[in-house]
Amino acid sequence: MTSITILGDSLSAICVGHRLLDLAPESEVSLITDRAEIGLIGEVPGLISSWPPCPPHWISDMSSQKPATTSTAVRGSWFLKALGIQLSKRGCTFLLRTRVTTASEKEVTFVGAGSMGNGAIQTDHLLDLRQTSQKSARWYGFVCRTEDATRTNVFGDRSDGTTEIWGREIPESNDFSLQEMTWVGEQPSTFISEEVELGIKLAQTIVDTIIHPVEQ
Repeated sequence: MTSITILGDSLSAICVGHRLLDLAPESEVSLITDRAEIGLIGEVPGLISSWPPCPPHWISDMSSQKPATTSTAVRGSWFLKALGIQLSKRGCTFLLRTRVTTASEKEVTFVGAGSMGNGAIQTDHLLDLRQTSQKSARWYGFVCRTEDATRTNVFGDRSDGTTEIWGREIPESNDFSLQEMTWVGEQPSTFISEEVELGIKLAQTIVDTIIHPVEQ
């Protein structure tokens, strides 16, 4: 059994885990993050061109936040949470509230708040997807009722009757904003699709080079 350890809890990191279990269900996948939970902490862009933006079996029940066929946005943190829950159900081991102290190709040492405490993990392959500060573009977003939304910026309509709007400028004060957000990245409208695509590509590379090496 091949063991793969993923550092980080970004959307692409979680998609790597799902795709690995699609392509090599016999593999042992672990994900390490210093966060207390996946999703619901902070907010990421949830703009989509269609639903679902990934294989449907990657997503657990989203209840009232599940997009409709006409939706062009999903609450990003809920989507991330749903992917994480389903990945855990599929057998991925999550080490939450865990700080990595050293990481090499074959071993990760950590300090954790969970039952494992301090320790080390031996792994066949390490993929470090912890977020860095390299991306400098800052976006400002807010959520309002769809009926109050302006259509001049980057936006998407959610199934719960709200609209998510993003722009490069701090939005002016208004009486209809339900939530305000900031995000650092390239383009909110393609964030989800690009993260999913990246996760799929990274997983394929791991399968082709580590789990089931392709003969050259």
